[in-house]
Amino acid sequence: MRGFVNTELPRIGMASIRVARVDLSRDFGMFKGTPGPLKMILERCALDTPTHGLIGRLVARAIWPEKAQSGLVNVVTVCSLLPDLDVLVPGGGLEYLVSHRGISHSFIGVGVFAWGVAWVARKMGVRSHSFAQVYAASLLGFLSHVFFDMVTTFGTLVFAPFTDTRVAWDALFIIDPYLNALLIGSLCFGWLTRFGPAGYRFGAGLVSGYVVLALLITGVGQIQLRNWADAHDMVIDQMAVMPTPFSPLHRRGIVQSADRIVWVPMTFGAGVIGPAHTFTSALTDSRLGSVWSSRSGEIYKWFTRFPVVRQMDAKENMLLVQDLQFMLIRDDLALGWLGDWVARWAENRFPGLIDRRNFSLEIELSKEGRVKKVTYLGQTEERHPL
Repeated sequence: MRGFVNTELPRIGMASIRVARVDLSRDFGMFKGTPGPLKMILERCALDTPTHGLIGRLVARAIWPEKAQSGLVNVVTVCSLLPDLDVLVPGGGLEYLVSHRGISHSFIGVGVFAWGVAWVARKMGVRSHSFAQVYAASLLGFLSHVFFDMVTTFGTLVFAPFTDTRVAWDALFIIDPYLNALLIGSLCFGWLTRFGPAGYRFGAGLVSGYVVLALLITGVGQIQLRNWADAHDMVIDQMAVMPTPFSPLHRRGIVQSADRIVWVPMTFGAGVIGPAHTFTSALTDSRLGSVWSSRSGEIYKWFTRFPVVRQMDAKENMLLVQDLQFMLIRDDLALGWLGDWVARWAENRFPGLIDRRNFSLEIELSKEGRVKKVTYLGQTEERHPL
């Protein structure tokens, strides 16, 4: 399966960027009443940070279930959340793409940060355990966060600062309700029943099995997608099999061949189950050469995996560049029946959700067909003129 993506980030000194943020509380009715810093974390981390905390808690309880070891459990839980504090680093737009899941999510970074947290924890009251034990608990929390970021499509820079290679195993969607249900159920099972430690360990085993199954489905999907592409005489330049929301057995197969990027719905066992959608690669569009040669364009190329270009609505001089992995498609067979039902409910609850253009570029062309203006739309569609 695909392990390494978007090999190297250019060394870029970013100029200041004017920001006009979209307020999710105002525009979509989300996070109302949430304190500012916490709201920023929830928005920018796409709500996966609480999942990291649940994972850390369950893993720690499975290892140290006794009440006398609660200090170590708390250290693991806190450290499983800490890497995402990098969203509080000042900067927006493309700067955020560079800073998030960087050094705080790397093997070197977590080793250093874990030492610092262990030192603070010992000073603040976790004195019944040796420094080595507290450091091991701290490191376990950080590493659990890094691992579960690697199994998503977003990936993480585990080898920073030595390389800007992003590792993504494409096994889990960024928000997985089934994983969350397993985590919460396992914690409650160990806490509220007579099984105690065995309950925590049984739950940790279920979660591990779920992740292994997700990796297996993606791996089998890679074989199925390659066979499908070969049957259609496609020369594969790049391919990926990505998870879909609310349907763990379904995947989205993406194949790039020359200037075409093809998207197909897939399911475990049956392989490709529907018609292909064909898009034009943004990187091969001759009109956009000046964009990709700019510093901002280099960052965007590094971050995205399958950028496609299309005309915006009826405006002939406006182009939209989006990464196919973040695009939502109506009547998406890759969602399965449950995912499709949830998508329809979400669109009714939050009008315009399907048409959101996060992580995209709006490009205005002159009459001569040259790039006149470029605007980056971030994770919450906040606009950043470049």
